[in-house]
Amino acid sequence: MKAWNVRPAKVEDAKAIAELISHYAEKGLLLPRSLSQIYSHIRDYMVAEVDGRIVGCGALEVVWGG
Repeated sequence: MKAWNVRPAKVEDAKAIAELISHYAEKGLLLPRSLSQIYSHIRDYMVAEVDGRIVGCGALEVVWGG
């Protein structure tokens, strides 16, 4: 089994993240996100890598207030 590495996303990961999100958004499993939105919120993302290739991603944004 290959080793996974999970790390905070970097700006240079934005295109790979966009490709992953688009793939699942087309199937109706995720809401679409533009590349611009991903760049703007890159600090909220984590990526999973196998052999240096991004194979997964996730993001969490904390929303405060009532």
